[in-house]
Amino acid sequence: MLRGMKRLNRYENRILKIVKLGGKLVRLKQFGFSSKTEEGFRFPIYVLEIGKPKAIKKNLSGLVAGVHGLETIGIRVLLDFLDDLFVRKTSVLYNEIKNGELGIVCIPILNPGGVAMKRRSNPKGVDLMRNSGVEAVKVPFFFGGHKYSNFFPYFRGNVLQSESRVLDRFFYEYLLPAENEMIPVVDIHSGFGTVDHVWWPYASTHEPCADEPLFQKMAHHFTSSLNHYLYRFGPQSETYTTHGDLWDRLYDLFQNSKHPNSTQPKSRFLPLTLEIGTWSDIKIDPWKIFRKRGIFNPARESKQKSIISHRKFLCDVMRLAKQNSSELS
Repeated sequence: MLRGMKRLNRYENRILKIVKLGGKLVRLKQFGFSSKTEEGFRFPIYVLEIGKPKAIKKNLSGLVAGVHGLETIGIRVLLDFLDDLFVRKTSVLYNEIKNGELGIVCIPILNPGGVAMKRRSNPKGVDLMRNSGVEAVKVPFFFGGHKYSNFFPYFRGNVLQSESRVLDRFFYEYLLPAENEMIPVVDIHSGFGTVDHVWWPYASTHEPCADEPLFQKMAHHFTSSLNHYLYRFGPQSETYTTHGDLWDRLYDLFQNSKHPNSTQPKSRFLPLTLEIGTWSDIKIDPWKIFRKRGIFNPARESKQKSIISHRKFLCDVMRLAKQNSSELS
């Protein structure tokens, strides 16, 4: 656990560096705590507000990483994106943030206990992406989520976990009241497949979500107009289904809400999961299969290249917050 704590401290130091680089444009908030470890320790969970307060309300986008403690590449991708944004200070996105045209809210590490303890689950042994309570129509045995015991991976838990409740608070305080027409959020994961997937709801059913036509339009826009043709877009259920997806739950909550205080009642909440494919380099580093974090992260030789490669995609998704769906080609 000591090595895991050192890794977590390095990430937290990088977060503090981003706060310093961003100056008045970045605010750090402690938003809650992780589940308790066996020793009774709880790790703080932080939120970054990026941009002017008015933009946080009017043109908001979101970033989340570190839902699974072993998928540290997602944390590094998020921090690299923000670090690059404030080091260069020359991008269109930076100027839009500086001018109050766009705001971003981030949870850089939702599951700090999992990172510190070097486990996929939270300190209670619960897989957070199986924890929302949403029941899937049909899922792969075991992998799709189970309630047998937290001794086994993919345990769903019996109650909503502390980390899941932090994401709920994040949703209710920032995303639900946002007034932009398109409210994009990217949750960064890794460890499945040989290509990078971009998933939208649903994970629990093959039935299309209410915004399926808009998601399809976004996918066409990203691949044809913005050249993100290396990503494979689609609902998660096209790849596999699971119980308890947190974004399925929040997406349905948004659909069923009246969206209070909004001047645009047609606002769309658009959660996307970036699933970074980390199996393509097994031939380069076959021993990664036997390392605890191996299959969830790129091989050492390709790690930095993989981290940098997602900067433009994240930038383009964040910029959707100031656009209308009619502007998508």
